[in-house]
Amino acid sequence: MPLPRFPITEDQIDTLVAEFYARIRQEPVLGPIFQQAIGTDRETWAKHEAHIASFWRNAIGLDRSFSGNPMQKHLANSDIQPEHFAIWLALFAQTAQDVLPEHSARSITELANRIGASLRFGLVQIRQPKDTPPILT
Repeated sequence: MPLPRFPITEDQIDTLVAEFYARIRQEPVLGPIFQQAIGTDRETWAKHEAHIASFWRNAIGLDRSFSGNPMQKHLANSDIQPEHFAIWLALFAQTAQDVLPEHSARSITELANRIGASLRFGLVQIRQPKDTPPILT
């Protein structure tokens, strides 16, 4: 079931994404994973943040220009583990709460939780050994 549209601007999404990744770089578990994947160059980070902001504008229905496959990106990075999503989602929720109006923060956090659960589930299922029963948690 799709989530109802909620009020958020492109500028608010850009602010959220920039602040979130500033916090990610300081996060002791996720920071090194992102640094390994993206590097330390400010321009590379700016491109990544712009791409992710485009993802969120697409997910919310503000803009349909996003191109990419988040599941494939996460699967391709063996450093990303299912347990990392809880850290990512908690940091995202806190950042949203800190930089967005209450309703927008709650709504984008709900959407992030749905997307995160899907990505986590996909990683678990695809990475599990062949010929084993599915893991449903």
